[in-house]
Amino acid sequence: MKKQAAAVFEKLLSAYDRHHSIGDITPTFCRLFGITEPECCGAQAIAPVVDHAAKIFGGEGKTERALLFCTDAMGDHQRELFPEAFNKIARVAGLRIPSVSVSPSVTPVCYGTIFTGTAPVVHGILKYEKPVLTVETIFDVFAKAGKRVAIVAVNDCSIDRIFRQRNIDYYSCRNDEVSFARTMEILESDRYDFIVSYMIGYDAAQHSFGCESPEAAAQAALAAERFEILAQTMDKYWKNFNRVLTLVPDHGGHMIDEVHGAHGTELAEDMLVSHYYRLFEKSRESK
Repeated sequence: MKKQAAAVFEKLLSAYDRHHSIGDITPTFCRLFGITEPECCGAQAIAPVVDHAAKIFGGEGKTERALLFCTDAMGDHQRELFPEAFNKIARVAGLRIPSVSVSPSVTPVCYGTIFTGTAPVVHGILKYEKPVLTVETIFDVFAKAGKRVAIVAVNDCSIDRIFRQRNIDYYSCRNDEVSFARTMEILESDRYDFIVSYMIGYDAAQHSFGCESPEAAAQAALAAERFEILAQTMDKYWKNFNRVLTLVPDHGGHMIDEVHGAHGTELAEDMLVSHYYRLFEKSRESK
């Protein structure tokens, strides 16, 4: 499985002239926390992230808390459309990792890869469908290692569905506003070591109104604002822990007619994304 996945990723990296794939998220966070990666993982840990963490945290495996903010469909094409929003994200994060998605570039396929570190042909989601994954995921290995894990997402979305039946907590919310509020609540309570928080807003807006519409622009700006708020909240309530905040889009999107946007193709607009990392060490008082 590892070799099969690695071959898929190598082909994608060559085709799109990128050094990293979206699958690299899983082995990277496993290295940051010092946890064995899923058995099916064929992706590679991102050296700039791992090296930076080792430098500021004092060695690999020293990360203590992480929140992954999954902003659906906010790829590099959207970065070109909304530079102000993405410049804010970059300023908050400090580290940008250009990456390539997987094909077909639809949400369950992509997040299946992101949180297993393996290719679609291995994890088994090959089209837009939402089965519960049977391969080992990052959530399984974190739970086995004794980490407290939560997924916060809109009810019945891909992330809410495909990672079920794990020893983790699920928060299914009726919309993005409730999902974000719940994320803030559990951050403040410090009940978890590893949180995934999902935002569907931009993707929904681009499908209904177009990639560059005022509605889509508002959602991109809101995602950037929420990313900044999450950073501030983590600094307040997780100040005693080495912590990582990451913006994790799954794919991008393109226009299919004068009104509507979509994704799912191998166009660069769909396939090219960037992940953003913010790493902060614990306060000196807590050392």
